[in-house]
Amino acid sequence: MENILFTVITAAYNSQETISELCESLVNQTCQNFQWIVQDGASNDDTVKIIESYKDRLNISLMSEKDTGVYDAWNKAIKRIEGEWVIFFGGDDVFQNKKSLEKLYAFIENEKKKKQITDETIFIASSIFIADDYRPLKDNYALRIKQEMPFLYPGLVHNARLFETHKYNPQYKIAGDYDFVVRVIETGNVVFYPRVFCQMGPNGISANVENALLAHQEQYMVIKKYFGAEAAIPAFKAMLYQAALRDQRDKA
Repeated sequence: MENILFTVITAAYNSQETISELCESLVNQTCQNFQWIVQDGASNDDTVKIIESYKDRLNISLMSEKDTGVYDAWNKAIKRIEGEWVIFFGGDDVFQNKKSLEKLYAFIENEKKKKQITDETIFIASSIFIADDYRPLKDNYALRIKQEMPFLYPGLVHNARLFETHKYNPQYKIAGDYDFVVRVIETGNVVFYPRVFCQMGPNGISANVENALLAHQEQYMVIKKYFGAEAAIPAFKAMLYQAALRDQRDKA
């Protein structure tokens, strides 16, 4: 059997309302040389049943067991990676169109021939859509990473070799991807993909207004840990602002 090109990883929990759309997006890809790893957090709805109904059409590695959050689930999933390049999709994320993986693969092969993608390449980064809102990729990631997460995660393609030596920190609930990127970004180069290959759903954990304070708290923790207290001052102010907003909501 030929080598698997891509692995798509999804941490799912009670995702029955959206997971079928992701399943259809995967089934409809013209490039089918990929593995789909689903780490389900012991859903009590029809999430697992829906995924299992696609087992004859997709190369699925499915496990359903309790976890402590998305990063714990991802750590479990990365042990089963078979692909050369890894994409993380939430239960409501999809590919932009049916040729998304085909075009991404063609780009990778072409950039390898030009020696733009090498063994030192850790990420391929793309602009994305969040629902219908276009979010362009900003290439000054070396500066932005000291202020915020510089990439939208579903639009980031990971070199699978990263996971031979790195895992996610499950102590984080929202900023574990940011922490991961900060830790590995110095180990290699990032290549920018000039297309949009995915559409991110609007209902992720970080998009929930009730999680805004926690998101800013964890962002502050990451910045302070790796870049120092002075660099974290803007994040600290943003955290205080979110705390004030929460207090206003609680009083309303």
